[in-house]
Amino acid sequence: MTLLPSQKLTIGELFVSLAAGLMLYLLPNDAKKQFESEAICIGFVFLISLVIIVAMFIIIKRYEAIGTALMTLSSLQLLNIVISVISGIASRGSEYWPNLTEYNIICMFVLWAVPFAFALATRLLTNEAADSNDLRRSFIRFMSLSMGSLLIIYGIILILKMIIPIPPNMQGEREFYIMPLAHIGECFKDSKNGSVIQLILDGIILLPLSFYLSVLIPRFRILHGIILGIILGAAIEGMQFLFDTGTAYLDDVFLYIIGAVLGICIKYALNGLRSILSGGKDNCMLSLEYIPLPKKNRGEAQVIEE
Repeated sequence: MTLLPSQKLTIGELFVSLAAGLMLYLLPNDAKKQFESEAICIGFVFLISLVIIVAMFIIIKRYEAIGTALMTLSSLQLLNIVISVISGIASRGSEYWPNLTEYNIICMFVLWAVPFAFALATRLLTNEAADSNDLRRSFIRFMSLSMGSLLIIYGIILILKMIIPIPPNMQGEREFYIMPLAHIGECFKDSKNGSVIQLILDGIILLPLSFYLSVLIPRFRILHGIILGIILGAAIEGMQFLFDTGTAYLDDVFLYIIGAVLGICIKYALNGLRSILSGGKDNCMLSLEYIPLPKKNRGEAQVIEE
């Protein structure tokens, strides 16, 4: 098995893909200008992003065009944050540290998830007659680009929301709770304040990373996901304790482990579903390894049905 590039995008197709990524990037601000309710804004972002991706795919008919649009989107988001930090520090302003609101985070997730889900669903439903080696190579190229885009967006959210959501404070009072399941129990008792939602967010924080690693490394198993959850979970809580940017909980490490395992399970479930739908001819869809279609035996006798 070898990783082979599919046919490269033409200049026109590349321009359309870059333009689609730019439109996705501008969508959240445009929605804010048109609607007051954030729920309506998110629905608008979801709908328009789907329209943009579907239209682009109909025009270009190549999966890597969607990957190029996603990479453009995440690169612009990262560039915007870097510029805002640099300009804030240069002007010595007190509000230089980027503040990711729940609306920003949800929009970042939606803008990545909608194109990825569309490409994934299209590939899942590709029948045997329409499947081809070039289509498989195109999807691998899309996976490579979309996974790189996911890593950028994931890094932005993880650092600015979980690790250092505010400027570090090395002299503040710190809190660390090591009693197992105590924090989770308190959150369920006080569920009206959105604490359960916060538990869910903590539980899926490592899901994208474990999903990414399981696609990148075929031998990345559930045991590796558990180890990843322990190491990164301890690191995240340790940084929150060190920089005084949040309360450190042992329970959060347990939630990180669950999310890491869940990401790997999702990858295996999607591969299994594709294997069923393709009759066992494509059982490793979410992979960066190129598996060509088996060649037909030229010496095989042809059967003509009357």
